[in-house]
Amino acid sequence: MSAPLIRLRRLEKRYGRRRALAGIDLTIDERQIVGVVGPDGAGKTTLLRALAGLLVVDAEEATVLGTDLRGDVTELKAHIGYVPQSFSLHRDLTVDENLRFTARLHRLAEAEFVRRKTELLARTGLAPFADRTAGQLSGGMKQKLAIANALVAAPALLVLDEPTAGVDVVARAEIWTMLVQARTDALVVLSTSYLDEAAACDRLIYLEAGRVRAAGTPAELRAAVSSALYRAWGDDVRAIARAARALPYVQAARATGRFVRVEVHGAPEPARVLRDLEALPGAAVRLVEPLPVDMESTLLALSSP
Repeated sequence: MSAPLIRLRRLEKRYGRRRALAGIDLTIDERQIVGVVGPDGAGKTTLLRALAGLLVVDAEEATVLGTDLRGDVTELKAHIGYVPQSFSLHRDLTVDENLRFTARLHRLAEAEFVRRKTELLARTGLAPFADRTAGQLSGGMKQKLAIANALVAAPALLVLDEPTAGVDVVARAEIWTMLVQARTDALVVLSTSYLDEAAACDRLIYLEAGRVRAAGTPAELRAAVSSALYRAWGDDVRAIARAARALPYVQAARATGRFVRVEVHGAPEPARVLRDLEALPGAAVRLVEPLPVDMESTLLALSSP
């Protein structure tokens, strides 16, 4: 059997007295899209930077693409594409020049560079802007250029930190399409705060306080949480939400349009929940319906003590 693409045992990273990563155990065996999710300060960016070989770490075992992160990672970096949160390409260089600069760093032959550049510019819709400086691009176009730049050397591992944050919905969909295509030839590891993106990942890693609290496919995580989801309809949704929050097992109740989304924790009997919600004091509830557990309720349940 081939070695795992990523194998971490007791991976730690300290900044002074603070432990940003407090013992990460993680194994990834095949190319897929792996989403790293969790609250702010959970250690997501630190983990991604560690996987990209950008940090000195401590671990019992820490290999990425067969390279030990505790040793010389120079060769590893030649096989990794990394996209940080902030745009880091040369703003005074054109789209074409940025790609060419990266290709030269990786010593790509000219014919191979032209082939890959042409494909990436077509895929990202940046071909008409090849001669525009990066600093003049829109936010979404900058992100697409950053991802194209990370892909130009055909990496075996693509690491992206919040790649769609702050871009418009059209650019976000285009970026996600690029990542799905990249999964064919590379392991894609990304952090995201978007629920639909988390649900679309092949596998999720939920971090909290520098530790892996849960890992698995989105379906596995949904099945593992002891939560349920309900929708309560009525005219005064704010009153319904207030009354629902008073129930001891309700984790969250949020008014949305003409209904209230009710998150239930601890898996009480559905019949009891339906009865209690239909009879909320001071709130005229017309209809209560159970819903499948979604990614929002899953992550909320994982964040509970």
